[in-house]
Amino acid sequence: MTLQQISVIFFVGFLVLVSLVAFISGKLGSRTTSGSADVDYYLGGRSTPTVVLAFSYVTSSISAACFMGDPGIMSTVGWPYYWVVIAVIPGLIIPAVLLMPKMRMQAEKLGSLTIPEYLGDRYNCNELRLIVAGVISIFYIFPLVAQFKGAAVLLESFTGISFKAGLAIISVVIVFYVIVGGLKSVAWTDFAQGLPMLVISVVLVILSLKAVGGFSGLETKLAEIDPNMLNIVQAESSDAQMSLSGVFGNFVFWCIIFISQPYLCSRFLAIPNVRRKTIGVFLITSLILSSVYNSFYLCGLTGRVLFPDVAADYLTVTMAKEMLPKWAAALMMVGIFAAMMSTATSVLLVVGQAVGRDFYSKTINIKATPEQEVRVTRIAVVVVAAICFIFNFVNPPEFLSVVLYLGLSGIGACIGVPLFSAIISKKSTKEGAVASAVVGPLAYMLFNYGFGINYWFSCLLAVVVAALLMVGISFFINRKQEADNCETKNRN
Repeated sequence: MTLQQISVIFFVGFLVLVSLVAFISGKLGSRTTSGSADVDYYLGGRSTPTVVLAFSYVTSSISAACFMGDPGIMSTVGWPYYWVVIAVIPGLIIPAVLLMPKMRMQAEKLGSLTIPEYLGDRYNCNELRLIVAGVISIFYIFPLVAQFKGAAVLLESFTGISFKAGLAIISVVIVFYVIVGGLKSVAWTDFAQGLPMLVISVVLVILSLKAVGGFSGLETKLAEIDPNMLNIVQAESSDAQMSLSGVFGNFVFWCIIFISQPYLCSRFLAIPNVRRKTIGVFLITSLILSSVYNSFYLCGLTGRVLFPDVAADYLTVTMAKEMLPKWAAALMMVGIFAAMMSTATSVLLVVGQAVGRDFYSKTINIKATPEQEVRVTRIAVVVVAAICFIFNFVNPPEFLSVVLYLGLSGIGACIGVPLFSAIISKKSTKEGAVASAVVGPLAYMLFNYGFGINYWFSCLLAVVVAALLMVGISFFINRKQEADNCETKNRN
């Protein structure tokens, strides 16, 4: 059989398997959880096994960028871009270590089911909830578009299914996963999808390193292509992504990004409990998985040596087709497709939640039943998926990673400071939270597009501006309240 035929068989088998997982987990979840429809749909009734949630947490962070976009960028930048890997792993783990238990307990006490709702309840500010929900609904379109495009490109490369036909298939499948059972279905399908992702991360890295002569051979051949690819950092320039400022911003970027992404930290709200054993299992599983998955970035360097004329976003796909047996190449296709699906379903669920709960049931129809709220959420999922389909059908973006990070950075600049302050400080005020949530994304756009600063450092600068606003305004409000209280006591 040809690679296309084998790929089609693997792809259909994969879809059948994860569809069954989504359907069964959704049905079992509705029987085993005793909460209301919204708690079951948004948080899986807080009964999803910890290991499954950890798989979902990590695999949702591993997207088309990790398996296609970022290795592509690394193939042009060289070793300086490996700072992303060095920063991603602690960025994924440290926020969970520091913030997950307290965030989980606060959210349950407040009765919050979504991140916008948690922030609105924590600061007693409906305006903040609506601002955050609005930013989520807008900026998450960018990473969704990137995932849809990446999956369609992958299908076209392996199965011969046209880009537009692939888009249609992907849209239907993703919507089904999200609609059928909410977070529980998404988490269990992420778990099922995470297994082939593990296999390809290890196999292709080992094979490609062997093909270039190990690390010593890789260094020698990269030096022949471009000696700058062996540098520790890039020289400072407007288009340098990993200059010294970019490296510094990169570490802050990933810590801010992962704690401030609702599609990831929603797993914190869904964890069954905050016992030490539960948290430990979550963290150890996440650490192991993130270390293995992110080793795939090395394929950007080995691929540049082995296939120097292939376009960046198609490099890893070409490597699989040329270096692996047909069945293994088809398995890799499934793994990369799974990475995209896990991110897309998680992001799409969060956008649907923002519309269904934060806009509809908390603002438009405050008397809505949980069932009505979930129904609107599902409708929103369909509408957003249709928007992503149309965008890619008409004008697909050129670079996957750039589009992805645009969306993540905008949301991180909006949510990072208010969310971090909500968890660690009782003195942060709603006025400071609103100001930082509004100004953060605007500052990011100004630094990145107005001043031409790389998006890593632009995100850092935007977060600094947002943090200064939060601290300054909260300090002023607290002092004013103290003065007013003293004046009231003196009068009495």
